[in-house]
Order: sequence, then C-alpha cells, then structure tokens
Amino acid sequence: MNELQIERTIDNRKITVTLTDDELEKAYRIMERRYLDEDFANTLADAAQDPDTRFHSGHLEEFPELSDWLCVYFDAIYDANMGHNDLLELALNHLHNESLKPEFFLSLSRTAPAVCMGIEKDMADCEQNCGRYYHCSNIAEANDRSRQWETLASLITMHKDGSCTCSKDDGDEECPAAKYLKGIWDISEFFHLEDRKEAA
Repeated sequence: MNELQIERTIDNRKITVTLTDDELEKAYRIMERRYLDEDFANTLADAAQDPDTRFHSGHLEEFPELSDWLCVYFDAIYDANMGHNDLLELALNHLHNESLKPEFFLSLSRTAPAVCMGIEKDMADCEQNCGRYYHCSNIAEANDRSRQWETLASLITMHKDGSCTCSKDDGDEECPAAKYLKGIWDISEFFHLEDRKEAA
C-alpha cells in the first residue's frame, strides 16, 4: 500500500501525518467535486447575459441540491472523448430542459438538506443518518426548502393542466409557475416571495 507523509507544525512541534490510499482517494474525490462545482459556477457566470438562462451561479450556492444534481448528471454522461467544457454545457442544457418539469423539483425536494431536531440523539449518528429530507421523522424544515420545491412542482403541474389562477377569465396576473416557466423571474424570487409579502 502506498502512503503519503505530510509534515505539519502544530504548537511549534513538527508532526508527520501519514495518509493511506483510502484517505488519499477520499481527499481526491472531495477536491474533484469542489473543482466541478466551481466549473459549473463559472460556466453559469459566463452565460449570465443569455436571456434563456434560467439559472445563475448564485443558485448553486443558495441551493446545494442543484449543484448535486448537476454533478451526478455530469458523472453519468462523462465521456473521455469529449471536452470538459462540452460536458459542462451538456449538463447545463439538460438542467434547463429538466427544470421545466414538475418531476425535476420533486427530485430536488427529496435531496434538499434539512436540519434534524433529534437533539436527544448522538449528533454524529444524527448527521450521518438524517442529513437528508426523507431520512428523518424529526426535522425542522430548513427554510422550508423541501416543501417549497414540492409547491413549485405542484404549481407547474396546475399551470400545465390549466387549473391555475392565471387560466381564469378574470385572472389579470400570471401565477408564479407561469412567471418561472416564461423566465420572467427565477427560482430565488419564488423562494423569497413570502419574505417580500411580509416586508410589504
């Protein structure tokens, strides 16, 4: 087994830390994911002026589940014969197409991070087993994000079925789903809609 030794100075003492192959692999995977997150953010930043772009780099920071979705899809379509930038563009195009479907937001609702309120549990065990929305029955909704994704999925379904408020004869105002689907405003505006109502 190959090992890597790293010298560190802690409290004025030189300490040698030895990393095993498994630890090196884990570190490599963590850094690979960070670089991929950064590549997606940079690509979205470059496309910010495109009127058809529904997402921007800030969304990846605000909604980590979006970044997770992109990275999983990137891994699924990875092809050594294709350029890295081409793969990034393919993944972002797929995100644009999928984000018009209710099922996409339901998948995000199942992966949105949540805060577990099971304070009587061992926290390490809690973090390991209850870190996702659907794994724990003792959840304080983290900014209601999971339910917000579900709500957006429902609104899009209602809009496509013609049963939303903007399909009524006297409906002067478009529903949030219509505004999102037309690209009039992005998902951040949907998530902060209630905050603006309270401020008003």
